[in-house]
Amino acid sequence: MEIIRYKRHDDMDVEFLDDFHFVKEHATYSNFKRGEIKNPYDKILFGVGYLGFGKWKSRYDKKISDVYLSWMHMLERCYDPDQKEKYPAYYNKCTVSMVWHDFQNFADWYAQNKYDVGAEVLHLDKDIKYPKNTIYSPYSCILVPQRINELFTCKPKENGLPVGISLSTSGKYVASYNGKHLGTYSELKDAYKIYAIAKEMAIQNVANDYKEIIPHEIYEILMKYKVLIENDKNYLSS
Repeated sequence: MEIIRYKRHDDMDVEFLDDFHFVKEHATYSNFKRGEIKNPYDKILFGVGYLGFGKWKSRYDKKISDVYLSWMHMLERCYDPDQKEKYPAYYNKCTVSMVWHDFQNFADWYAQNKYDVGAEVLHLDKDIKYPKNTIYSPYSCILVPQRINELFTCKPKENGLPVGISLSTSGKYVASYNGKHLGTYSELKDAYKIYAIAKEMAIQNVANDYKEIIPHEIYEILMKYKVLIENDKNYLSS
């Protein structure tokens, strides 16, 4: 950084010499000398995320804001190497749009898209709207209540079979959903078809429970959602 305007030792402007060229006005020389003037474009989170310059803050009344936590956890899942075992489906597999590296941009989007879900928590989701999507962005993401988001959680399996399918002792495919046996089939496609019908019905039932709460666009996405074997992460990784 360099001093670009000097009136007196406690009133000067400093410019950071990076791509953003942010100017901190009315800085003090003592803070400049000690390197204590903060650049809002420093990449403080996982080498990519920065606070940016704008109205949104990470804390209000000394409490970390919900929007900052959502932004932080999004970046953490994708870029924190210490979390790669906790988030194996995200680290080095998913990315965040550059526009959302700036917390101000993410917070603007969050404020425009949030809605009241009472005591429940809103979750940021990247692939309900576009299955198999791997990029967090304003275009692809939606905010949904926790209960809805959990409907789309894909638990890791090591046998290469899609969610809802297991093998019987005779080598046939067993379909089940939410603990309910749906039938045993010789072909995987037949077993998965039955599972998909049950899962789609469950999604639609929950969507109707939230019809008066969630935005109409999200309601329509849920009602039209198709459970397809080619989107199953366990099956694809086999």
